[in-house]
Amino acid sequence: MNKRIINFGKFETASVLINALIVKVLLGLPQLLCKQAGNAAWMIALISGMVFLALVLVIMRLYKRFPNRNIISIAEEAGGAALKWFVAVLIILPLIFKGAITLRLSAETINLITPYRIPSFLTAVLVGIAIIAVAYKGTEGAVRLHAIFVPLIVTALALVIIASCASFKLTNIFPVWGLGKKEVIKTSLYAILMYSDIIYILLLYPYVKSEKVFRRAVGWGTVLAVIIQLAIMLGYVLTTQYPGSGELFMPVYQVSRIIRLGDNSQSIEAIFYPVWISSSLLYLTLTQTFVVEILGQASKTKYEKLFIVPTLAVMFVIAYMPKSVTQAMQISQKASPILFICTVALPILVMIFAYIKNRRASYET
Repeated sequence: MNKRIINFGKFETASVLINALIVKVLLGLPQLLCKQAGNAAWMIALISGMVFLALVLVIMRLYKRFPNRNIISIAEEAGGAALKWFVAVLIILPLIFKGAITLRLSAETINLITPYRIPSFLTAVLVGIAIIAVAYKGTEGAVRLHAIFVPLIVTALALVIIASCASFKLTNIFPVWGLGKKEVIKTSLYAILMYSDIIYILLLYPYVKSEKVFRRAVGWGTVLAVIIQLAIMLGYVLTTQYPGSGELFMPVYQVSRIIRLGDNSQSIEAIFYPVWISSSLLYLTLTQTFVVEILGQASKTKYEKLFIVPTLAVMFVIAYMPKSVTQAMQISQKASPILFICTVALPILVMIFAYIKNRRASYET
């Protein structure tokens, strides 16, 4: 890839992975899981999180054989330009789609939870301007922003969870299996599909200082992300009784609304405004940056920044094709299997193919 001169450390790399994996929890995942499994939503977060950690171990085991290369480079090595473009397109399309859905949800959410009432599309345009500004700074700009803001986001979430402990009701977790064991297992398998953002592990490697730093960053980043997700899910279940937990939009925001510092003080939901806006904006800038970079690498052009505005325009068009934000979320849920295949299953198959090809070549020589 172009301009491989940046060397990120463990902290920056882990920050990127943490935010990429917790964005969906800040918006609607807890509400979705509660609707499908009742009080056992926290158990789904635990089961799917453990499976995800095992999947990361498998990917890192495979990835160890391809030092300082991303999945596009590996695809080109395995199958030439044809496979490189095939993989690039099948990764770019999911990234643009997920970015579009996040952009729509971000704009709608900002209008919903803040006192400012401006058209959703105008809010999205303002977000788009911020994305363009960061995208022109490249991957370094996007990752450095993560290193600054993700610790603040995690700290704010920790404060919300700790402060909500006074409202915990242990009876909310009963029955432990919620709507039944079969439903919990079924939903846990579905929840694994939500981890398609693991693709960033396969795109960040060439930017990291060393294999050792990368391995540690991925380990810490994924473990902390799973713990944060579980804590948010458990906190939401303990503060919001089913079936209400399956109906409230933006669960973390709802939890922050019940927290009061003193008998006569207002709730502290204002803390959630910068958390969600920052997290979603970081995610969108990272998505846009890597879409542009993949296009630049696949086309081998020195002018990859020319792709910034056109790809963002496509993202805008997709974002506002659904008639409502509810429809956008439904489309995103239905597309989860396809996104997982393109961003997780496909890269794994490419790495296996490249590994077999390399072994055969070594035997022949």
